Amino acid sequence: MMDVRHCLTASLALCLAAVSPAPAQPAPQPTVVEDPAALARLRANEGITLQWIGWERRGHVAVTEPGGLVHLSAAQEEASGPARLTLEGDVLRIDGYSFAFRGRIVIADTPDVGRLCERDGDFTFLITQNRRYWRLQEMEMCDGLTDYVDIYF
Repeated sequence: MMDVRHCLTASLALCLAAVSPAPAQPAPQPTVVEDPAALARLRANEGITLQWIGWERRGHVAVTEPGGLVHLSAAQEEASGPARLTLEGDVLRIDGYSFAFRGRIVIADTPDVGRLCERDGDFTFLITQNRRYWRLQEMEMCDGLTDYVDIYF
């Protein structure tokens, strides 16, 4: 009888361990803001473009800040076709000329229908030559093509 109780107790412990919630993930850290004016420009951004879709009709960039972590959700779509750019993720740090972004960037059906370029990871957006936008610096990630992803201010 003792062996059966021991076996039942061990089984119950294994079952409880299997249904116990996973350890909590650490809370995301707030965005490091080295230049408040740069963050203000990002909040008031004037859209996003991918050169394959065009510069004349910019997409939209939504900026939210849950818990002090700046989150970007963006999309640009071709006016009369399937081409689409999406961007989703967090700004880890922002200064006067750049910001560090962690998330996902997807380019679909452009410049050719059927092309799919999905990128996950850490990226840098940088202002160069006094331009009025931040440009993605990791431009050549798929198919050997150069993708210019720009967020305007």
